[in-house]
Amino acid sequence: MARPGGEPAIVVTVARTGGFAGLRTQWRVTSDDSDEWMPLIEACPWDTVTADPHSRDRYIYTIEVTAPRKRRTAAVPEASLVGPWKELVEKVQST
Repeated sequence: MARPGGEPAIVVTVARTGGFAGLRTQWRVTSDDSDEWMPLIEACPWDTVTADPHSRDRYIYTIEVTAPRKRRTAAVPEASLVGPWKELVEKVQST
C-alpha cells in the first residue's frame, strides 16, 4: 500500500561504481508490494558487509532501501555480491 502522499511503500536503489573507468550506473525500483520485496531485503546481511582491499579496480554496489519504518544502506564490494545481495541486485536490475 502506498504511503500518505502517494509515495511507494518500498524504494530500492542500486548504484554500481568503480571498475577501471570509474563509471557509475544506477537502477531503481519503487513498489507497493512489501510481500514481494521485504523477504529478500531482510535476507541481506546488512550489518556484516566488509571492505575488500583486493578489489581496487572492481565494482562497488551501493544498495539503499527505504521502506516503512526502515532505511538501510550498504556498500557491497563486487567480491561480496553473493547470495541474497546478488538476488536483490539482479531483481532490481531486471525490474
